[in-house]
This record gives sequence, C-alpha cells and structure tokens, in this order.
Amino acid sequence: MNLGIRAVLYTARKWKKTLLLFCLLLSIATLVLSGLAIADAQEEQAEELRGTTGASFTVSRNTATGGWSSSGGGSYSTQEFLSDDMLDKIAQTDGIKGYNATITTILSLYGEDHRYLENTTPRGIEYVDSQYYSYGCVDSQYSSLFLSNTLSLVDGRQITMDDKDVILISKDLAEKHNLKTGDKIQAVNDPNANDPAKDVEIVGIFDVVADKTDEKNNYNMSSYYDYSNYAFISMGTMKELLVNYEDSKESDSADFFVSDPQKLEQIIQAVQKIDSINWNNFIVTANDEVYERVSSSISDTGTLITTLIVLITVVSMVLMILILSMSIRSRKKELGILLAVGIAKPAVILQYAIETLLIAVVAFPLAYLASKQAAGTLGTLFGRTAENVIVTPQHFIFVISIGSVLLLTAVLISCIPAMRLKPKEIFSQME
Repeated sequence: MNLGIRAVLYTARKWKKTLLLFCLLLSIATLVLSGLAIADAQEEQAEELRGTTGASFTVSRNTATGGWSSSGGGSYSTQEFLSDDMLDKIAQTDGIKGYNATITTILSLYGEDHRYLENTTPRGIEYVDSQYYSYGCVDSQYSSLFLSNTLSLVDGRQITMDDKDVILISKDLAEKHNLKTGDKIQAVNDPNANDPAKDVEIVGIFDVVADKTDEKNNYNMSSYYDYSNYAFISMGTMKELLVNYEDSKESDSADFFVSDPQKLEQIIQAVQKIDSINWNNFIVTANDEVYERVSSSISDTGTLITTLIVLITVVSMVLMILILSMSIRSRKKELGILLAVGIAKPAVILQYAIETLLIAVVAFPLAYLASKQAAGTLGTLFGRTAENVIVTPQHFIFVISIGSVLLLTAVLISCIPAMRLKPKEIFSQME
C-alpha cells in the first residue's frame, strides 16, 4: 500500500491523537502569528517615535569662556551671540529637520484703534496691563512650550521662518478683545521710549493646556506672567522692534531638532566640525530624554514579546516530540511488520512525517484566520491598539516555513529510539 494512503488512513483511524496534535499546532501557530504581528506593531511604533519625540540638541552661549562687563543695570556677559549665519550653517547639517531660536522681551500690544490691549490679569496700570511676555521665534512649533503640551494651538497656524510681521496670542486674550486670526494689532517694545511700533497679523491662537506649577517658585521673569499673557512673534519682526537694544536682539541659544533620534550624537559631531564657528564660545547639549525613556520602554516590550515567542516555540517543540515519541512507541508492532516486509526505514519515517504534515496543512490556515482575531486582543495587553496589530501573509509564510522544518525535526528526533532497532529486536521486546 502506498505510504501516502497509509498516512491518511492512520490519521483518520487515530482521530483522537490527530485532534490532539491539531489543537496543539493550531494554538502554537495562532500565538506565534499574533506575537509576530505585535512585534511588527512595536517596530512601527518605534519608527514613528523617532520622528515624533522631539529629540534635539541645544547650542547656547558659553558664558564661562566670555568676558564680563557692567552697566547701570548690573553685570552682563560679553560672550558672542548666535548669529543668523551660524544658525543657518548648523541647520544645513544632514539630519536636522528644523530649529527654533528665540529672543524674549516684554512687548506692549495695542489694537487697531491704538488703545492698549489690556492683558488677562490687569492691575489697573496702563503701562503694566499692556505688557506681554513675548518670544521672537524662528519656528514656533519647536518651542518647548508647544512641544511639552503646555500650550496648544487651537486656531490658525504656527510661525515659520519665512514669516514676517505675524504673532500668536492666547485664546483668553482673543476672546477678551474679540480678536481672531487675520486681525492686525500693534506691538512695541517700550511705548514710553523712542522704539518703533510694528503692525502684526494674528496667524494663530493658542490655548493654555497646563497650569504653571513650580515656576512661581523660581526667580524667572516669565513666571510673573500667566501663560495667557504670552505672545509669540516672528523673529525678524522682533529684531526690528529691538533695533535700539543691540545686546537684546540676538539669540543666546537655539534648539535644533533631528529626524532620527538614534543619529543624534552623530549629527552633533558633524555640527561641531563646522570650523567657521568658535565652539569654545558655545555649549552643545543633547536633549533626548523623552526618546530614550519611551524607546527603552518599547525596546523592553519588544524583548519580552520575542522571548515569549521563543519560549512558546521551544515548549511546543518539546511537547510535540513527547507526543510523537509516545505515538511511535505505541506503534512498534506496526513498525516491525513494515520493516519485516522490506519497507525501508526512511520510507517509514516519511510516512510519519506525512501524517504530521497532513494535520499541519489544516491547522496552519485555520491559525492564520484565528490569529487575525486574536492578535488585536493580545496586542492590547502590550499597549497596542487592536487595529494596529495586523497579521500579514508574510507572517503566515514565515510560520509555515519555520513550522514545517520544526515539525520534520520533531518527527526525526522522536523516531530515533525506534529506528535504531531491527525487526527481530522490536518483536522480541513485544513478547
């Protein structure tokens, strides 16, 4: 009788053993397919993380290597500032996707009717109530206040490096004075001095997401102003407003954001090779704490998933070998008869392999269908949303390939004890 037919008949006759192996293979394949899908979802999240965590480095003045001078307002560092030329050269380094340099000052804001815009916490003094803590920005989306979700843009857009004479104001201020995006207001550094005034267009409105907490405990000028009394203005406009203050219209630091946080150190090294900048006068600081913290968590989860897949595979392999070994041991009489009538041992082993593969042919496709449902549910245990955990045909092909090799290996290992015996030895052991 053909060994293929014998394999089919035996599989049908020993349906209980067949059902046991089927359930085992179905469960193993479903878990492994789900694990692979979750692992891929983790990797996709890691890729997305690289571009969304805001990994950056800061270039700031090194006041320790600069001189000091004094005036009626106290002492101040004479260290050089970051020039526009320096900022442009650093920003052109491969891997930098954007940057933001800031100049901070107190601006007074006025409406189109030239009446001052009273801030959200007035004190009854016109000069004070018209003041706003203001940031001159190259690209406001990279401001730490927006990146940290302290402030959130709710209308309009952010300020970009191509903008001129534009401003962002708070939602509270806009509502108080019935302002909206597209409206124009006037900004001036000191209305009581000979400072120029500039008409600026409101291009965005932000809302305050986080309240100030410990800032009020620090001696920081910005801590005296509620976030609703902050303003962001285009860098070129800010410099024009500060034309009478030479030492105040340059940036003392800038944040540069990279496309891939994993290349942060490499990009910093490339930046520090720009020989037109005297790096003795500046300090470069890497800012990748958020990425490292979240990336470490994702990496740990990925390692856990991989470990579980390997553990499931190893345990399943052991169980498969035990079940097949017990099955072959119970078939010693059949084995002896087959060998006695001249059927070669490789042919017998091939029959056993076909029997196992027949079960796998049914179990694996069903596991593929089952895993499409199970993967999403299991993924939620690892913090993934169900719709992001997808079992792909590539996963199925991988499991079929590796699973078939492991099954054949299990059959060979389980056959070793019996195949070492000759027909006479097998019959003698049965007497």
